[in-house]
Amino acid sequence: MLAESLSITFRTLGTNKLRTALTILGITIGISGVISILTIGKNAKTILTSSLNQQAGTFTIFREEWTRKRGKWKRNTSSEYLTMDDLNAIRKGCSAVESVIPTDGLGRKKIQKGSQSKSADLQLTTEESASFQQWFPDYGRYLTRTDLDLWGKVCVIGNEVWQDLFFGFNPIGQEVKIDNQRYTVVGVMEKKGKGLDPDGNEDNKILIPISTGKTYFGTGNSGPKNQVSSISVRAKSPDLLTKARSEVEELILRRHKDETFFQISSVDEELDFVNKILTVIQILMIIITIFPLLVGGIGILNIMLVSVVERVPEIGLRKAIGAKGFQIRLQFLVESVVISLIGSILGMVVGFTFSNILGQFFNTKFSADFGVEWPSSVTLESIFVGVLMGMIVGVSFGYYPASQAARLTPIEAIRNK
Repeated sequence: MLAESLSITFRTLGTNKLRTALTILGITIGISGVISILTIGKNAKTILTSSLNQQAGTFTIFREEWTRKRGKWKRNTSSEYLTMDDLNAIRKGCSAVESVIPTDGLGRKKIQKGSQSKSADLQLTTEESASFQQWFPDYGRYLTRTDLDLWGKVCVIGNEVWQDLFFGFNPIGQEVKIDNQRYTVVGVMEKKGKGLDPDGNEDNKILIPISTGKTYFGTGNSGPKNQVSSISVRAKSPDLLTKARSEVEELILRRHKDETFFQISSVDEELDFVNKILTVIQILMIIITIFPLLVGGIGILNIMLVSVVERVPEIGLRKAIGAKGFQIRLQFLVESVVISLIGSILGMVVGFTFSNILGQFFNTKFSADFGVEWPSSVTLESIFVGVLMGMIVGVSFGYYPASQAARLTPIEAIRNK
């Protein structure tokens, strides 16, 4: 029965090529829009969350510059600052904490190598930062505990700094000047790109021991000499994140007279926020792309109603020789679904092609900045959604014309001939 219905379907569609093609075009546009949005949204989420996922189970403590009291924002006038002593206390006194590092920078500094110079971000750090951030040297080594203990005038340079000052040649053991102070290059960091920070560039950094930076550059404000801008903490496991955060918060409050001069920001909270925003955007875009799909569905409705009117004699003849109502309904439903599936397949091809073109553009322009490549567009999920939506549109908009055809009687068919 189904084989016969398919045979009749293709013969019927072939006799009305233009009308069928226009109807298929509407479905193609709608499905391609949905597939493109789903694929682009999923891939964008993968890219945007990739760097955050690397920092899952971590949080950062920082001193608030502005505090909200009684509904008004005021500058933080507290005399309390986060310090290296706080960091060491966290390391020793918090059982759920695996590792902890300071985050401190001195802004843009002029870096010189002979006659070559450039501006780069000067970052103060410790020997644990590489493993904490999963960012390691491509050449040479990272900073060591000895470098920190001896206030060593050594540095590790970012990939861009290496290319601009050393033109890709071996820099290990050579000297650079940072604000006219000589530092020996001991390592070159792997290429990382800008990541999610539009104003930052990990490859345009110079890393020096925090002890050295505090000694030779100071703090830049009236706070204690060993203060740090923020402290990043990694829990022993994601399950212990809440416990680690609670332990650290209690410790900092205890050490600073119960004064809440600081704020805690969790990477997991940021990741959850990003996922929610991207999901909402994706849903809104899908809703927008449903409108062309509805237009295609209405096209199916119209073409099937016209087809029913044109084929009244055929329907009457089939009813007269014993065809049942459900067989007539099935015939027209099959025609409707076939049109939708053809449009869906073409829509998936168009959607995947557009997504791949966008992916190639991304890989050419932005892959180095984000450190990831655009994922493959063709997924089982996308194929399933495309086929399912085609079936739904075909059945939903084809059922009414099919029912109209099934209700015709041989007498009505002869009367309307």
